[in-house]
Amino acid sequence: MRISIKRRQLGTSMVEIVITIFIISFGLLGLGALQINAMKFQKTASQRSEATQSAYDLSERIRANGKGVIASSYEYTTAYATTIKKRPAIPECARTKCTSDELANIDLAQWLRNLSDHLHGGAGYVFRNSSGGYDVTVMWREQNDLSSASDLDPACPIEPLLAPGAGVRCYMIRFAP
Repeated sequence: MRISIKRRQLGTSMVEIVITIFIISFGLLGLGALQINAMKFQKTASQRSEATQSAYDLSERIRANGKGVIASSYEYTTAYATTIKKRPAIPECARTKCTSDELANIDLAQWLRNLSDHLHGGAGYVFRNSSGGYDVTVMWREQNDLSSASDLDPACPIEPLLAPGAGVRCYMIRFAP
């Protein structure tokens, strides 16, 4: 009788090992997917942080140039597609001391170059709002984000000439100098 009990249990260890390998493999695949998503969300958060920092950087530059604010020298509303095709050159001052308009042009060019250097498809708009302040909009394309490639971001301008199109993310601040 002991022999028949032993024969029934032959091979149970092999089945248990196969089931264990299957469970561990499934768990490792889940861990890998979790890691990939974490990296994607970290990149998205990094881009949004860069956009926020860039918008506040320009707002401080505008506040520092009071004469440029009075002369409305800080407006930049070139279309998104045009801005990302060509990096702006940083102008130089005609004299040893820059005028407020020249300083505004330098500030805008440096800001736009910074956006194109640090954000994928980075560009921006700056225009005066109805309350006398400025609206600064930073635009970029999130890398590896296929789900939002056809979405329109509600934070982006909706004017036909300024609307950057589908798949572009926007961050806008409104401030008074």
